[in-house]
Amino acid sequence: MVLANSQNIMHSDPSNPAAPNKPTTVVYACSGCSDAGELADRIARRLAGEGAEMSCLAGIGGRVKSLMAKAEGAERILAIDGCPLNCTRHTLELAGFKNIEHLELHRLGFRKNACPVTEENIATGVRAAREILLRQP
Repeated sequence: MVLANSQNIMHSDPSNPAAPNKPTTVVYACSGCSDAGELADRIARRLAGEGAEMSCLAGIGGRVKSLMAKAEGAERILAIDGCPLNCTRHTLELAGFKNIEHLELHRLGFRKNACPVTEENIATGVRAAREILLRQP
């Protein structure tokens, strides 16, 4: 499953240049100090390997211009939170982003300090993220 827009790399007509590459989905993840934070991060990285673009949540919190522009240019934003504090979603909202799709790992049964970062748990989170992203925005 590819989550980002594909772009025609072979472009022979210079009068009709390719549109700038606009990512369809930009993913932000909690990377907190617990296993739930690490799990959220690993899920986001797996999605990035499938075509979504992962970006830096700390850069959003710090209002780094280039990272804010990346989020502003996204067609979809997916926030992945490891615990019920929802730091990822809150950080994006405080930066002014409204249309955020949200994966809350605790709703899948994962709990801080009780969800080892295993391939099985990563796959469970990736499946849940895909379900969210398959819905029409």
